[in-house]
Amino acid sequence: MCGVDVDLDDGASAEDEKEEEFWMGDGVKMLPPPVAHSEGSAWGSRRGRWGCLACGAALILWNVFVVSASLLLLVVVFAVVLLPAALLLYAGFLCHSRICHFLDDNSCSALIILGFVMMSPLVVVAAAVFCGLMRRFRLLLFIQPLMRARYRVKLLDWAGSVHAWV
Repeated sequence: MCGVDVDLDDGASAEDEKEEEFWMGDGVKMLPPPVAHSEGSAWGSRRGRWGCLACGAALILWNVFVVSASLLLLVVVFAVVLLPAALLLYAGFLCHSRICHFLDDNSCSALIILGFVMMSPLVVVAAAVFCGLMRRFRLLLFIQPLMRARYRVKLLDWAGSVHAWV
C-alpha cells in the first residue's frame, strides 16, 4: 500500500526482533554504527599517549613546513615584482650620494621619486599575484589541525570540496 507500513508475517523470529530494535517507528530505520567507529567516537578510536605526542609533533613539523613554504613563496613573489622599483631607488641613491658622477642631483632625485611612486602599485600587484598563487596551489588547505593527533585517522586526508578564500 502507498505510504503504509504493513507487517503481514505473524511469526517473529530472533532476527526480526533484533532488526526491530533499530526501527524508530513510521517506517524509519536507524542503522547500527559501523564497526570501525564503534570503539571510540565518530572520528575513530583514540591514540595512546606516546602515539598522540609523536603524531602531534609530526603535525607541528608539517604545519611549520607548509607555513615556511608559503613565506618563501611570498618573498620570491615580492622580490620579483618589486625589483624594478628597487633598482630605481638604488640607482637614485647611489648617484645622489656623489659616488657616481653620471647624473646630476635633479636626475637622481627624479629616480628616487619615481622609485617610490612605482612602489605602491607594485605592492598591490605583488599581493594579488601572491594571493592568486596561494589559491591555485591551495597551500592553506595543507595545514592540518592538531586534533587529528588524538584519533586514528589518515593524517594527510584533505576534503576536496572545501571552499576557502585567501
